[in-house]
Amino acid sequence: MNTRIPSSFAPLLKTVLSALVFACGCASGQVLGGNRQATSSDYVDKLPAEKKSAMVVITGDKGSGTGFFAKLKDNVFLVTNMHVISGQTSIKARAMDGTDVQIAGIFGAHDADIALLKLTTTPTSYFETEESVNTAHKTGDVILIPGNSLGGGTILQTEGKIVGVGPAKIEHDAPTFHGNSGSPILSTRSWKVLGVDTESITVSLSDKSDSASARKSGSQIKSTVRLFGYRLDNVAQWEAIEWARFAQQSKRLEDADALVTAIHAVLNRDASKWKKHPSTNAAMTGLGELINKPRVSPAEITAKVETIVLNFRNALKKVEMDALDSKRTCYGYISLRYQDLGDYARALREFIDADKIR
Repeated sequence: MNTRIPSSFAPLLKTVLSALVFACGCASGQVLGGNRQATSSDYVDKLPAEKKSAMVVITGDKGSGTGFFAKLKDNVFLVTNMHVISGQTSIKARAMDGTDVQIAGIFGAHDADIALLKLTTTPTSYFETEESVNTAHKTGDVILIPGNSLGGGTILQTEGKIVGVGPAKIEHDAPTFHGNSGSPILSTRSWKVLGVDTESITVSLSDKSDSASARKSGSQIKSTVRLFGYRLDNVAQWEAIEWARFAQQSKRLEDADALVTAIHAVLNRDASKWKKHPSTNAAMTGLGELINKPRVSPAEITAKVETIVLNFRNALKKVEMDALDSKRTCYGYISLRYQDLGDYARALREFIDADKIR
């Protein structure tokens, strides 16, 4: 492992010391604007009555999401996102009639955020899946997404349209929230599943040409947030998931993600976040204590900052190496997330190495 200390620590010193100053800043809050009284016309209820029983609420000790019964290749599964079950010590799936769904096994898509939970009994109500999304549907087709919006434990239905279709994903504009992860993206024409609602991406228009294009009337980027789901029809490989091994890998990934996020918080001078992680909190608290000692020299402070930055850099490099190793040792979904985390860690490390911190 490369342990080179960057040549100039003046910018790093300024950043790390500034992080301590920001830790003493005042907290601020937001007050939500008043909501008007909703009327019956505001609510969507278009899912056929016989299909409502195909919806499932999933809860765990670290979060909640949505699931649904769907038929794939002659078998009915409980479908959700891998990230809905990842990191959970245990999960509970409850059907619309209030009964607990009995799960006999788990399969995960090797290259997508989709989980198939094997059932002990076949439910009477389930969705069919679209065999070829890109040929059966087009941009502008109306879709419905029922789900456990904001984890409230009730199934809310939101309507929208298909924005675009890719080889692995489907983009839509139906309003969705935390808790909608694992919801079915349904065609309102056939009530078949087109995909599994998965993620939102905030659009960056910092590039001048992108910003100019977005302002044009013909732009297909209509919002600052883009919404995506994974297609079910194009999953090439499913792998059986052994829960104990998956939980172990998930924990390791979550720990690495928390550390990288905390280091970024230090570089970004966000004390509210770096204080939450024991490693960054200990490093920054120790630095603060040193600065407050009587007759401490600038050289001592500089040496302490150099040590902290070097430790952060090496921690980021380890995450990069673990991400590479995950391709060989981890389940497909874990490896996919590790690749993103490795890229994130590398960007922060290169930022440190280039002394670009201000």
